[in-house]
Amino acid sequence: MLPTAMISIVIFVATLFLMIKQPRGINLGLAAGIGAVASLLFGTVTLDDAALAFNDIWNAALAFVGIVTLSVTLDVMGFFKWAALRVARMAKGSGVRLYLYVALLAAAVSILFANDSAVLILTPLVLEIVQQLKLEMNGKLAYLFAAGLIADTAAMPLITSNPVNIVSADFFGYTFIEHMVFMTPVAVVTIALSLIVVYLFFRKAIPKSYDPDLVDALIVNGAVIQPRQLKVSFVTLVVIDALYVVASLNGIPVGFVIFGGAMFLLGFYVFTMGHGHVLAEEKRGVVFILKKVNWDILVFMVGILLVVQGLKHAGAIQFYADIFAWCLTLPSILPTLVPSLVVTVSASAMNNWPMTMLGLFSVEQATTSYALSSTGQTALIFANIIGNNLGPHFFPIGSLAILMWLNTMKRKGLNIRLIDYLKVGSVLSVIEVFAAAVILWFEVYVLNWTLALA
Repeated sequence: MLPTAMISIVIFVATLFLMIKQPRGINLGLAAGIGAVASLLFGTVTLDDAALAFNDIWNAALAFVGIVTLSVTLDVMGFFKWAALRVARMAKGSGVRLYLYVALLAAAVSILFANDSAVLILTPLVLEIVQQLKLEMNGKLAYLFAAGLIADTAAMPLITSNPVNIVSADFFGYTFIEHMVFMTPVAVVTIALSLIVVYLFFRKAIPKSYDPDLVDALIVNGAVIQPRQLKVSFVTLVVIDALYVVASLNGIPVGFVIFGGAMFLLGFYVFTMGHGHVLAEEKRGVVFILKKVNWDILVFMVGILLVVQGLKHAGAIQFYADIFAWCLTLPSILPTLVPSLVVTVSASAMNNWPMTMLGLFSVEQATTSYALSSTGQTALIFANIIGNNLGPHFFPIGSLAILMWLNTMKRKGLNIRLIDYLKVGSVLSVIEVFAAAVILWFEVYVLNWTLALA
């Protein structure tokens, strides 16, 4: 038993190292895949575990492919550039209004298209805008932090706002609507807090005004969406959101909805390409779009789940289960605050994806070992989501979205020092987690809201 426990820990640590350092260009999927294969070869997990892992994440994987395909299609059409330029024009030369609108755009894109897509798509656009406005470094950071941190914060209200949410909902069997009811108040408050906190850090660097004519010069640097494409895009997004509710009421996995919507919009885009509605120099086909999909993340989802499953031999799952059960015995707001902070610290140290999986298994184990009530189970399920969605802002390696945000800026020649990130990210993380835990406590222990779990 001891050797198996030690092997599972070594595999887990080695997988984390490969994920974070990515030596020789190893991507996340390959890193987790190596860990999963090692887990199977050394017997810390079985092929049956692999089958169960796929069953646990297939909906999240399908939704992820749909979300990214939809996002890339809209990006190629020029939808997001249109939105960014619209925001810059609406600010009418006010630096503060531009900050507010960029933050709200980041939140909206994150809610509808997931935090990872929001970060990957908006960061280059915001960087292009602030460079065009010739802002000082701290001024640029104000808008970039608004795009990055607030986008990551906003991935709360919908199951589809973050693959973490989908995996949790599938694992415990609750619906899109149930998730939205619990997490929308949390999202509203934490988005507002993040907007205020980031502003307070950079208020002196945000310009009072800028020349709005500089924004118009950006139009020549890329396609702006055609009117017909814009109308169809908006209709598609509205229909997808409506179908989320219908799917939830009828027990249909949300992955089918978003994937179907993405395929429709991709087909429409290809149709408009073939009928002269897109300029020749702007045409980018299906192959280009599919290459932009992060296919390695699918392998990563299954792989990291298997690696974490192996930790059961090391007692890690029971360890967290015992802590979670103890948290529920604490007074006042502590039954939601303490587990949220425990997950926050763990996710910041090991990344939120491994901690999400570890949290799911641990809540399940606590429910079995301690016969938790629906109240306690509900509190822990959403504390796990809060800690894994908001907590990882504390340290860059905690969140995949933040890592992608930093890497995107680095590729564009803008490096953010760790100390500069921590000044904002660590403070924001603690404030958000505390506020979210208080709201969750009010929902569960004052309003007596609980999930209808089997």
